[in-house]
Amino acid sequence: MRVACVMMQRNEVNALEPWIRYHAHLFGLGNLFIIDHGSDHPAVVATLARFEGEGARVMRLPAGSDYRTKGELVSQVLRTLGGWGVYDLLLPLDCDEFLVLRGPDDRFTAEKPALEACLALLRGQAVVPEVKENLINILGVPGRFWVLPYQKVLFTGGHVGAVDHGSHQDVSGQALVRLPTRLAYLHFHHKPYAAWAEAAREKLRPYVDVNDQAALTAFRGPGWHLVTNLQRSESAYTAMMKDGPGAVSVRGLAEIFSALGIDPLFCER
Repeated sequence: MRVACVMMQRNEVNALEPWIRYHAHLFGLGNLFIIDHGSDHPAVVATLARFEGEGARVMRLPAGSDYRTKGELVSQVLRTLGGWGVYDLLLPLDCDEFLVLRGPDDRFTAEKPALEACLALLRGQAVVPEVKENLINILGVPGRFWVLPYQKVLFTGGHVGAVDHGSHQDVSGQALVRLPTRLAYLHFHHKPYAAWAEAAREKLRPYVDVNDQAALTAFRGPGWHLVTNLQRSESAYTAMMKDGPGAVSVRGLAEIFSALGIDPLFCER
């Protein structure tokens, strides 16, 4: 079974290499398709060049490319890959999203055989599979996550549609059943506050004046979920980072990260 991952990023200096290493472990480096949106950070440029030389596929956009067209750009790549006729599944991912699975025992796992078995069940189905859970990281507590509802889509070979800006929905209009799956994404969304806030402003800047508090409060466009934390104080943001009842671990994740040389606190560096 062949799975393609399509990811668009810009200057993800901490997350890029872990994302590549993790998904290359699952699917093979040659099946990772990275759309680079004008990165100019030396470490990111070097990482892209190194992994491209080893087989990853990198498509480079000018820095001035319109970020608001992200959904269209990702969809173009997905449709091209679908047209190749070699992929059983195609996953649009963000650079802070890592694929895992809620197993039959309701525990989350990153173990490759379990993921492969789940993905194999989707092969050949005329459906739009959905990811319904998001495991968000807790700063300073490696390997522990809060489970939150999520909405993302992926595609089966021969039934590639089109995604919106965040790959939350198939917006192609194809009349296929939406199929909730047991797949989930680790979401390394939380970073130290200053780095998180700057990244949030960068994502929101094409849509709203990030220096206008009233405009931010009223904003409901792409990335609007970032506004709540952006308007909080650093202490309020940090206070959310608490382990406790309800937080979960992911079976096999620590061992896989160790074997791949991934720092479990990579997003905090």
